[in-house]
Amino acid sequence: MDIDSENRVSERAELHFLAALVDELMKALLETGAMNRAQLQAIENAVSVRTGAAPRAW
Repeated sequence: MDIDSENRVSERAELHFLAALVDELMKALLETGAMNRAQLQAIENAVSVRTGAAPRAW
């Protein structure tokens, strides 16, 4: 495996970690009542616009 491939694997792992972390934080915000589903959906929608991905439903 060359250095570029190793870097890509490392970057992908970091992105998956960060995505999972954000998902858990958003779930905790919902469970504690700090944010409601509409607020979380607004965040999800804004992120989907920025990334070009389809938003998930909260």
